[in-house]
This record gives sequence, C-alpha cells and structure tokens, in this order.
Amino acid sequence: MTTGYVVNLDNGHNGYCVESLIGVTYCGETFDPTALKRESYAINRGHDHPHNTLCFDCSKADSRKLRGAARGELKG
Repeated sequence: MTTGYVVNLDNGHNGYCVESLIGVTYCGETFDPTALKRESYAINRGHDHPHNTLCFDCSKADSRKLRGAARGELKG
C-alpha cells in the first residue's frame, strides 16, 4: 500500500520519488525515513508545484503491480 508521501533523495533522478512502502520508493530506492524530510503528496496542486516533477521511474511505475508485489501477489 502506498504511503502518500514523496521524498527528494537528491539521487540524480531529477525529481521527487514516491514512497511505496515506508523507506522504499516506487523506483526501488531505499532510504531512512527518519533521516529525510517526507512530504505529503500534494493533490490539486498548481502547475508550478515541485511535486509535479517526479522521478521518471516513479512517474511510470504501475502502482497496482507494486502493491500486489508488496502483498505477495507477484506472479512471474
């Protein structure tokens, strides 16, 4: 289940990463959630809001597939 947070990891992904599970992003990056500032993912934001710039991999991730994998429903 997604957390509803984004984080700027400064990892060269050129944008905010979406937190999938606590401490894990859609793009597979892991981080210490107590050491970094996590922001609630803004909805109904203006066109110039920083959350409009997501990491490419996070923006293209299939969140349903990710949630299913986290629940052990991954089918290969």
